[in-house]
Amino acid sequence: MSVPISEFWKLAIKSRLLTAEQCEQLYTSFGQVKGADTCGNARTLTEWLISKNALTRYQTRILLSGRSGPFFFGDYKIYDSIKQGPFAGMFRAVHTPTSHPVVLQFLTGPDVESPGLWTGLEARLQRQVGTQYPHLYRCFEVVDSGTFKFLVIESLGGISVEDTISAAEPLAPQEACRIARCAALGLAELHQMKAVHGDVRPRHLWIENGGNVRLLRDPVGAPAPVVLTQPDADGTLLARADYLAPEFLQHGKKPDALTDIYALGCSLYELLAGRPPFPGGDVHQKINRHANQPIQPLEQMGIPQPIAQLVTYVTAKNPSVRYQRVAQVAEQLTPLVDPDRLNVQPPAPAATLAVYERSIQQNQTLTATTEDYALPALFLTR
Repeated sequence: MSVPISEFWKLAIKSRLLTAEQCEQLYTSFGQVKGADTCGNARTLTEWLISKNALTRYQTRILLSGRSGPFFFGDYKIYDSIKQGPFAGMFRAVHTPTSHPVVLQFLTGPDVESPGLWTGLEARLQRQVGTQYPHLYRCFEVVDSGTFKFLVIESLGGISVEDTISAAEPLAPQEACRIARCAALGLAELHQMKAVHGDVRPRHLWIENGGNVRLLRDPVGAPAPVVLTQPDADGTLLARADYLAPEFLQHGKKPDALTDIYALGCSLYELLAGRPPFPGGDVHQKINRHANQPIQPLEQMGIPQPIAQLVTYVTAKNPSVRYQRVAQVAEQLTPLVDPDRLNVQPPAPAATLAVYERSIQQNQTLTATTEDYALPALFLTR
């Protein structure tokens, strides 16, 4: 059920998506559309507004439900929600002063709601702000408005590697090795920062337009121990089980660099074979097969022996037999990649990126200066 046209215009003004003057102009223009006076309703109006780029489909859907938002969060205006893929639950937005496109990840949970815990989480997030590597996505800033807390990350074009995998048509071996090498380089940067990914799998490998690959990770949640006895209502653990190292059979085992390397090896196996090493079964069956059954040799599927041997080392059941550093994995993958595709560059940045970066840097400097000026007043009240 949608609202009447008159109510829709009121909500549009209240939302701040359109000014009263803009609504008046659009109202007049819509009235000149053939049939608007007799067949026009809020839904036909919204389709017309979308066609004129006055509002987005997401924005009109919220307004039609009788809500005026919220759409604005600080300097950011939301124009769409992300429903599927690794960014599901996040929102596409623009930085209104510069029109730069970004993605907003709203933060919830005990670590956010508790002032004491939030201080530690915010410090950890701030350490990620500004870091720029070709195989990791960027975090631009952490915003705490009091009512809402969110992370601003870059908006990436492209597709998840998970969506490119097909058992009927596996990737060419050289391309699979290229993707895995990019992931290894991104993972090496994380490990260099003393961080662990904890959930390496094709879903979290992102192919940008042009072919560069970025490793996606959750910047908020620290990798937690894998607890096989906990309920898996949303199926996340089952999805992860295709890439879990045998050592996760140890109760309370936390992800580490070597379990990341094993997961990368399982991901490469899937790119080459079109399926994970141990498909089918429940979580317990999968993890037991990781620990006790050999993987099906890739040579039987026509994969060149050097690539198959590399996968065998990376997915060794004994962690001491694996490559001990993910940078070694990247080095071993290098000669297995098509030289012409070895160093695919990221897409050119949006034209608004430079001015956006200056804008948020100026805001951060202004905030820090304001806090410094507030210190003497605080001391005077004591």
